[in-house]
Amino acid sequence: MTEQEQFDLIVTPAAGSVASNIADLEAWIKKVSEPYIGQVVTEDQVKFAKKDLAALRKLKTALEDERKKAKAIIMAPYTDFEMLYKKAVASLDSAISGIDIQVKEIEAAAKEKKRRSIEEFIKTEAKNLRGESLLIKMEREDVMSWFLEPRWLNASETDTSVQLAVREKLVRVSRDLDCILKTSEQGIGGPAAYDEYYRTGSLSAALDKKMQVEAIQKQQEAEAAAAKQAETPIQAAPPAAPAPSAVIPQQVVFTIPDEPEDPSLTKWFQLPVVLVFPKYKLPLIKDIASKLGIKILKPNQKEV
Repeated sequence: MTEQEQFDLIVTPAAGSVASNIADLEAWIKKVSEPYIGQVVTEDQVKFAKKDLAALRKLKTALEDERKKAKAIIMAPYTDFEMLYKKAVASLDSAISGIDIQVKEIEAAAKEKKRRSIEEFIKTEAKNLRGESLLIKMEREDVMSWFLEPRWLNASETDTSVQLAVREKLVRVSRDLDCILKTSEQGIGGPAAYDEYYRTGSLSAALDKKMQVEAIQKQQEAEAAAAKQAETPIQAAPPAAPAPSAVIPQQVVFTIPDEPEDPSLTKWFQLPVVLVFPKYKLPLIKDIASKLGIKILKPNQKEV
């Protein structure tokens, strides 16, 4: 567009100045407000103060309504002019809008093309720096979202400056991942640290996340151990064995086995034993042995 195509818009107000009784209004307002300015309201005057407050607010509202009416009257000519002006320049707005949309679409396409180019460069440099291990991480969408800086897509950013920035940032990322790997050898917070780093690209946030997870795990283990200890019943001491009775009952009830049919089982079986008992219970021992068919022999093979 050349200077010869400029147009000077000429507007000449015809209404002149606005006449009003604003001076009389100011004097009247001062007279009405003066009794209330600096007034101290005591507890027993609250009821009357509320009435005065309502009256003053009602007056303010009424005056504001009058001001708005005056403004509408004064602005009426401009409102009509503004409507005619917008109608007159409508075609200009249409021309601007049409060109602006196309320019933005072209710029967006250029940025998208540059984005794809930078992403490929990032992946290539990542593989050159640390092989497949770093390449796999840089191919993640969450990592690429914070690694690729929006300013790199600007037309003012040269390929050389962007490539240099990418290489420097890849070195930092590689060092961060090494640090997380080293610290993950201790504790269980490694996976959480990696997830946080992939999401934010912040080493400090990743290490903080690792410590939080490990602290929670330790607390849970301590609570589980305390709960298990609380559930384990206290082992009572085994009851003491009853003291042997000093008195053996005089009447003993027992079952005498039947005679076996096998004659070999009826042969006498000699088993040397030593019986220890009070002498006065010898008759009882003999009686029991007799009923069971047991002979009690002295060392000289004579029956007792």
